[in-house]
This record gives sequence, structure tokens and C-alpha cells, in this order.
Amino acid sequence: MTGGAGEVLRTAWSVAWYGWRAVYNRTFRYSRSRLGLFFQLSQLGIVLVVAQQARSVPPEAGREGLLTLMAAQMAWFGLLIGFGRGQFQLFQGILVPLFQITPARPLAFVIGRALEYLPGRVWSACLWSLAYSAGVPGPARWGALLTLAAAGAATGVLASLAGLLLVVLWARYSPRTLRRGSLFFGLTTVALATWAAIFLATGGTVGDLALRLRGLRTLVAGAVAALAGLPGLGMLAATVLRPRWVEDLYRTGLTRVLELGEQEASRPGRSVWPAWPQGPVRAVVAREWIQWSRSRMTRIQGVIWLCGAVGVYGAGRSLAGAPLPRVVQTVGSLSLLAWGLAYSHWVVRVFEAERAGILLYRLAGVPAATLLGAKFLAVFLPSAVLTGLPALAGGLAAGLSGPDLGRLLGWTLAALAAGCLGGFGAAGATAGEEPPEPAQAPVADQMAPPQGGNVNGWYVLFRMAGLLLPIALVIWTGSRSPGSAPGLPPALLLGLNLLLPVALLAGGYHLMRRHWDAGGAG
Repeated sequence: MTGGAGEVLRTAWSVAWYGWRAVYNRTFRYSRSRLGLFFQLSQLGIVLVVAQQARSVPPEAGREGLLTLMAAQMAWFGLLIGFGRGQFQLFQGILVPLFQITPARPLAFVIGRALEYLPGRVWSACLWSLAYSAGVPGPARWGALLTLAAAGAATGVLASLAGLLLVVLWARYSPRTLRRGSLFFGLTTVALATWAAIFLATGGTVGDLALRLRGLRTLVAGAVAALAGLPGLGMLAATVLRPRWVEDLYRTGLTRVLELGEQEASRPGRSVWPAWPQGPVRAVVAREWIQWSRSRMTRIQGVIWLCGAVGVYGAGRSLAGAPLPRVVQTVGSLSLLAWGLAYSHWVVRVFEAERAGILLYRLAGVPAATLLGAKFLAVFLPSAVLTGLPALAGGLAAGLSGPDLGRLLGWTLAALAAGCLGGFGAAGATAGEEPPEPAQAPVADQMAPPQGGNVNGWYVLFRMAGLLLPIALVIWTGSRSPGSAPGLPPALLLGLNLLLPVALLAGGYHLMRRHWDAGGAG
């Protein structure tokens, strides 16, 4: 790197420092719930669970299998973060227009974002090396710990650089399909997570996975080198030896992406809606469904749901001949998981954009109960279809028919209804606590999943708990073996479990009604 290298590095360090401070502010400093701490504790919890499973690693798997697993994991998530965050931060972030009007070189922006990813990749490698090294017995564990940490950190850093190179090249040569890259990485990650959940739910362990990868270590090493190692080294070498090439590549790609965004922003839209009876319920349901149908995010999430549904079908096939309670527990839970990964924000964020609209509903004379019921109808009907179809496919794959298949669908939809009731109650209780939404926010932004880290993080956690706890209780009830609890038939247990979501809904309605009576959007 020649000519002004010191200035470029100073600016790059400022960009990286801004990114670190922004994350700290969102997740710790200005987050009442300290979501950053919650996220780190969740990571530690997952690592501890994996460490317990890693103790069962067979000796023949050894370091080679664990090292292969570590390299594959760090390579994939490094590519995912480099491409996904790179796409947002290099082409959409708040600093992008600022850099366009400053004399700072675009190269500093790219280098700064690359530096920003380093601590996260190193921290992740250290955590997972602690988990996987638990499978190496005796004093050799500490050597394995260092080897896994070093290999994981190096692989993760190179993979994040490879992801940055990929997003810059993609924006330069095919900006119209840039979103498909994020879609590909997101869908593949969901598919891998679904496969891992099915693998562990059907009795698999980390040791089994390490043993399988040990036999494929040459293939995995070649794939990691081709997809992450060599492109990452190429990005590093080009930044040092050919900085102008990287700079011109990014500048041209950014120009094309911004021009394309302006063209798409002016494109008119058209809606089609069936002729339903007039009234507030029709208006609310129509508004929700039209927004979802127009949103690109909904279509992307639809493909995520489809990947989850395929995973449910695979889980059903693996459960052929299994007892009905186990099928209800596994297929029902995975069907709800497929819906939740894609569309649970329909429940969690149901009133998030209504802070200013609440006053309009009140002026129009719409009762709070009518709004709550209309919102529930708009969310539950499509959610029932999106949850019932995977459950039906998984049940048929497991060999269920007649009453058994009906029981599976019944318990799954009952769990969904309980979760929606509880989630709506929690959302209604906090409907008056949201910050005002931008008046010109596009539909796609409104329907996107929450980014997290805002000052109302406690409300998000409360809504998620209101959604998930009733679902877990009903699925647990449905998966009980008949006669396992004399005197407590499933119907009675279901009624007891429904007390929680009904109480949440009643409390949420009461608080929402109080907010309306106090002045709506006030």
C-alpha cells in the first residue's frame, strides 16, 4: 500500500472504532435489558451444552475430526458475516452517504469494516475451542485448545475477508442479484441449523459428527481452502499490493447499487384484494395481508419457511414407527420452529408500527377489542396454514393416519393458538411503549425482523416469552403418553396450560385499553 497509507489506516481505524462503539451502545450502554450480555450468556450456555456432548467424542475421531468440524464452522460463519454485514455496512449503512461527501478514500471504509469483524471472529473461535477441546482427554486437551483456537480464528478471519471480497465483486458485476446472495446464505444457514437440530433430536452427538467429518477431512479442507482461505488471502494481498483495484471495485459497485435502488424506489405497485364486507376487521386484515404480500422480506422468509418444512418432513421420515407422543413432540415442535424462524415477528411486532395509528383507530371509533381480534385473525389464519402444512407432511412421512394424524395437527395448532394469544397479550401490554416509527418508513423495512439492541429490549424479551412459553407448555402436554398422569387427562392439562395465554391476553387488553383511554398515541 503506497501513498497516504498512514491516513488510510487512521481512517480505517476510526471506522472500526465507530462500529465497535455502535454495537456497545446498542447492546449495553443504551439497552435497558443489556441485550449484549444476554447474547453472550446465551452463547456461553450453548458452548457449555456442546462441551458436555463433546466429552463423548470417540478416541478415533480425535483432534482431526474436531479440527475439521471447527474449520468448517468458522469458515461458514465467517463467510456469512463478511457477506451479510458487508452488504449492509458497505452499501446501505448510515456511514455510506457520509463517506461519499468526504475526501476519505473508499479503501479506508473497506479496511475499517474488515477490522471491525476481527474481535468477533477471534472471540467465537476461543469459545468454540473451549467446547470442542473438552473431547480430548488428559493433558493433551490444552494443546488441542490452542490448536483449535488458532485454526478457528485464522479460518474465521480469512473467511470474513472472503465474504467481503464476494460482496464487493457481486455488487460490481451483478447488483440486481445482490439480495439473492443474502438469501442464499440465510437459507443455507437455516437449513444447516435445522439439520443440526434434527441430528441432535434423533440421538446424534458432537462425537458422531466429528467422527463423520474425520473421514471427510480432505474434502472439507479443500472446500474451506477454496471458498474461504484462498479468497481471503487474495483479498488481503490485493488490499496491500493493489489497493487502487479494490477501491475502484468498491466505488463502482456502490454506484451501481445506489442507482438501482433509486430505480426500484420509483416503481409503482398494484394491489389485489377480494371483496369482503366493509368494516374495521376487513380494513385491518386487508392492511396487514397487503403489506405482507408486497414485502420482499416476506418472500425471503417464505423460502426460509420452506427449508424448515423440508426439515420437518425429513424428521418425520426418521420417526417412522416411533410412538405417537414422540412424533407429536418432534414434528409439532419443528413445525412451529419452521414458522417461528420465518414469521414469529408477526406476533412479536404486531403493534410496533401502531403507536401513531392508535389515535386514528380511536378517532374512527374502533374498540380496542375489535383491533385486537382483527390483528389476531390476520396473523393466526396464515400462521395456521404455514404451521399445519409442515406438520401434515411430517406426520404422513412418519406413517400417521386417521386419528393419530388429527391428534398431531390438533396439538400443533393448539400450541400455535396458545402462543399467538400469549404473544398478542404481551404485545398489547407494551403497545404504548414503542418509539414513534418514521412517517415514510417503507413497507419492507416495517416488516423486517427486529434488529435488537434498542432501549425497549425488555419489551421484546417479554413478548418472546409470551409467545414461546404457551407453545412449549401445550406441546409438552400433547407429547405425554396416555395414562402417564392418572387423574390429569390431556384435556384438563390443555385447559390449565391455556390459563397462561388467556391471562396474558386479558392483561394485555386491559393495559391496551387503559392506554387508549389515556389518550392513544399521547
